[in-house]
Amino acid sequence: MPKRPRSTRPRSPRKSGTYRALRKRLLEAEQTLQAIRSGEVDAIVVGGPGGDRVFTLAGADHDYRVLMDEMSEGVATLAKDGLVSYCNARFASILGLPAERIVGSTIFGILPSAAKERVAALLQAGLLTVSKGEFELGGEDGAVKTVLISVSKVAMDTGITQCVIATDLSEEKRREQEVAAERAERDAALRASEERYRQIVETAVEGIWLVDTDGRTTFANRALAEMLEYAPSDLRGQPIFDLMNEESAAAARRFLGRRRRYSELREFGFRAKSGREVWALLSMSPIEDHRGRYLGAVVMVSDVSDRRKLQAQLMLADRMSSLGTLSAGVAHEINNPLAYVIASLDLVADRLPEIASMLGREGGQFLEQQVQRAREGTDRVRKIVRDLKSFSRADEETVTVTDLVKSLNTSLTLVWNEIKHRARLVKDFDRLPPVRANEARLGQVFINLFVNAAQAMPEGNIEHNELRVVGRTDALGNAVVEIHDTGCGIPPDHLDRIFEPFFTTKPVGEGTGLGLAICHGIVTSLGGTLSVQETAVGKGTVFRVVLPAAKSTAESVHLAPRLVPRPKRRGRILVIDDEKDLTDVTREGLAGLHDVMTTQDARQALEWIGAGARFDLILCDMMMPLMTGMEFHMRLATLNPEQADRVVFMTGGAFTPRAREFLARLPNLRLEKPFDLGHVLSMVNAHLDIASRPASLGVGEEETHAVPS
Repeated sequence: MPKRPRSTRPRSPRKSGTYRALRKRLLEAEQTLQAIRSGEVDAIVVGGPGGDRVFTLAGADHDYRVLMDEMSEGVATLAKDGLVSYCNARFASILGLPAERIVGSTIFGILPSAAKERVAALLQAGLLTVSKGEFELGGEDGAVKTVLISVSKVAMDTGITQCVIATDLSEEKRREQEVAAERAERDAALRASEERYRQIVETAVEGIWLVDTDGRTTFANRALAEMLEYAPSDLRGQPIFDLMNEESAAAARRFLGRRRRYSELREFGFRAKSGREVWALLSMSPIEDHRGRYLGAVVMVSDVSDRRKLQAQLMLADRMSSLGTLSAGVAHEINNPLAYVIASLDLVADRLPEIASMLGREGGQFLEQQVQRAREGTDRVRKIVRDLKSFSRADEETVTVTDLVKSLNTSLTLVWNEIKHRARLVKDFDRLPPVRANEARLGQVFINLFVNAAQAMPEGNIEHNELRVVGRTDALGNAVVEIHDTGCGIPPDHLDRIFEPFFTTKPVGEGTGLGLAICHGIVTSLGGTLSVQETAVGKGTVFRVVLPAAKSTAESVHLAPRLVPRPKRRGRILVIDDEKDLTDVTREGLAGLHDVMTTQDARQALEWIGAGARFDLILCDMMMPLMTGMEFHMRLATLNPEQADRVVFMTGGAFTPRAREFLARLPNLRLEKPFDLGHVLSMVNAHLDIASRPASLGVGEEETHAVPS
């Protein structure tokens, strides 16, 4: 094979130096482009005859840079040495520094020195995981911002780079502070409201009680606790029903069980810690959640114990007033028939010798015995009625010289039925000085003391029980009355309260606690004292009443006349009473000595007097159905004043205020029913002796006067 001819072309440039230089430049260009594409290069510096020229990139990373610059968070990238290679506008804004100052500087150079240590730790931790921290950063503008810095590693083509994200928390912190301030303000207002509520609840006069679904106490204020004599903590957990009496507890269970959606008012009885009964007005309102489920009730509690006691006092006063009115009415109704019964017995007694002669010795003796027995019976009835009238008197403020012995006997008579089944009665008060007092009110004192003493002793043991009433005069001349009983006695812890209003140891319904308080007030008002002289539980008690003696022993003026002998002349008498039996027996009793006319109608009497009839004395009943004695006198005073002065009022008990005022105003004589005929005759005869001219001589020629005692 023939040899090829040697080429005459030039050598390949690959083996020349020029080729190698070009190859190196090409590699550098390719690396630069790669850096540009990967975003590692923001600009290219090219040297030339005119100096270095900077060309910014607007190509491969344009979209990436636009996105970063539009972020609301600041972003920066760091090299391994902490050199900032990039930051967006928000990062520069957050730090308060221009971007050109940040890029190319280390992160430590742009942050406060106080934060450098924490930033270093953050960057170190950021190599392993995402790390975060809050910093207070101040920029050149002086504003301090709270910034959350988050550091994480990012893998790049050129190696590991750290990405720093800065979030401005200042506005969020400001809002949080505002919210916190608002919350603090609300909390303060709530605390103030709670404090006001607590003060209102704790200082409320009314009790406030919260109970759960089972009626157990969940809250009780101080007023409620004091009302029931407990500490508030002692009430917590206690069922409301356990603090009530049995009847109220049953009613309260029904009351709470209804779970009404509106409040209700009702009174309930409670037992205080000491055992004292407490009555309270309860207003219950249900407590419900947002779903309407019943959670319990709020109970407003008002102590009405004093009000109930006052009501009891008023009821007692009303009963006493009613009893007084009833007593006066009963006395009046009894006195009318009793008056003619006594008068009839007087007539029989006057004619007894004549009647006995007709009946023979034995018949006469028998009749005399029966008349005597009947008169004794009527005397007993008269005393009882007199005591009733004394009890019913309403002029309680009138103080006169009062026979203390009589007052004691009268009071014992009225309460004898309470005593006789319980104890023996021993009286030792025959000699006592009179006192200045109101008879009715003084009788009220002794009645109360006697009843209390009797009730302190059990029934059925008369042999061992004794009620002893002792009277004497002390060294100062005061009247002293002591009431001894052998009853249960008074416990020492009750002695200091025994005269307090409403204090009682009796069961509910058996006592108001007013009796001794009223007695103490009455005795004190009379200048005396009422005290417990001695007592022993199980042995008995001694009450002592001390009253100053009256300075004068003269009795108060009686309206009845004194007794006188037979009249010097025969008189003309008119008797007016709606009880025919009484007018008849009075006429019969007076007819032997006087001329007597009778009528049951006061209007008839006015007609007679209007027609010219004149009388020496007119006996007129006070209380008559067709025309009262008061109206008769007023009309007669207009018709004939002289005849009006001759009226003597007969009364079985002037039990109206108007009648009492009327009698107190007039000087006319008065006859208390029942009366005996001897007393009436004496009064008539005495009057005729003083009025020397007979009534037939004319009208108004001589004025007649009331007979003094």
